[in-house]
This record gives sequence, structure tokens and C-alpha cells, in this order.
Amino acid sequence: MNEIQTTSKQKETTRIQTILKLSVTAALASLGIILSAVVIFFPNIEFISVSIFLITLLFGIEYGLLAAVSVSVVYEFLIIPIYGSGGLLIIFKLLCYILLAIVTGISRRVFVKLSFWELGVFGATFAVIYDIITTLFGQIIVLQRSVTLSYLIGVLIFGIPFTLAHIIGNFILFSLTRTLINWVISAFQYRGIKLLMLPQVQNSTIKKSSSHSSEEVI
Repeated sequence: MNEIQTTSKQKETTRIQTILKLSVTAALASLGIILSAVVIFFPNIEFISVSIFLITLLFGIEYGLLAAVSVSVVYEFLIIPIYGSGGLLIIFKLLCYILLAIVTGISRRVFVKLSFWELGVFGATFAVIYDIITTLFGQIIVLQRSVTLSYLIGVLIFGIPFTLAHIIGNFILFSLTRTLINWVISAFQYRGIKLLMLPQVQNSTIKKSSSHSSEEVI
């Protein structure tokens, strides 16, 4: 009888945790979309990649992939039409975001130990990879056989100012990962979120940068 009750409680706890994780994932993903929409007319400034990074860091690769796919689809079909159409480019954007979720999910234990500077460099590196992939394949898809190597190099050079804006934006946002995690804790019912985070995330990130916040929560 006790074993049955224990199993039932474990299932209920797991169900509640899953619901909370999905709720927080949806909230962070929505925030990334909204903030990206607000700055949509500022070239290459976006909050989507850091949202996916943060979700994956907090809850794992499954939730990161869920965010990557859902955010890409929603943003592409609801926000992008405001000023144009991405067309088939969404495929390569999605691949970049999926890659970000996979790399983050696999290396979570490493990322939670990085300094704000190292996290910023990672975000900047992702910006470069993202811009190269989307720019090159975007041109290849549009122009098809007319594309030449010299033309592609010229396109990349022309896009340097936009890539620099993306690099700077991502560096700043990714370097604030620790602060953002602490914000998540404060914004989503304090202890509830702490219980959902992996031990290494809580120990490496929160305790180092939010000792005062932790005291208030307790």
C-alpha cells in the first residue's frame, strides 16, 4: 500500500514539474518573440537565441528543441510578414536554433561554469555562425545557378555591419545569463522554479550571483 502511494505521489510530482516546465518554457519563448518584435526594425538585434539558450540551460535539451521549433514557426509566420517574407530561409534559421539547443543541452554542465565573458563570446560566436548560414543559403536559394563564389564573398562583406550588430547584441544578452536565471527564479514563484532546475545550474549559477536573493526566498 505504501509503495502504491509513493509511486502515485512520484507520478503526481512529475506531472506537476512537467506542467511548470512547459509553462516557464512558453513564457520565456513568448518573451523572446515579443522583445524581438519590439526591435524588429533594428537590424539583427533579436532575443530568440538567448531565450532558447536559457530554456535549454534550465530544463534540458527536450525543452530547448521544443522552444527552437515553436519560436521559429511563430516568429516566421506572425512577425516576419510585418516587413517581408523569409520564405524557405526559415529552414536554415530553424536548423541554427536547433543546433544551439543541441549544443547547449549536451554541454549544460560546462556552460553553468562559464564566466559572463565566456558566455558572451559563445553568444557572439553563434551570431556569426547564424548569419553566415542564413546569408549564404538565402542567396543560394534565391539566385540558384547565378551564384558565384565571388558574389557570396561580396554578400558576406556587405553584411559585416549587420553581423557586428548581431554579435554585440548576442554578446551582451548571453553574458547576462546568470542575471536572467535569477530573474526567472524571482518571476516564477521562487521555490517552484528552484526545484525544477538541475543541481549544477542551481549551485553554479544562482549561489554565485544571487546570494542575497536566495536569502530573501528562504
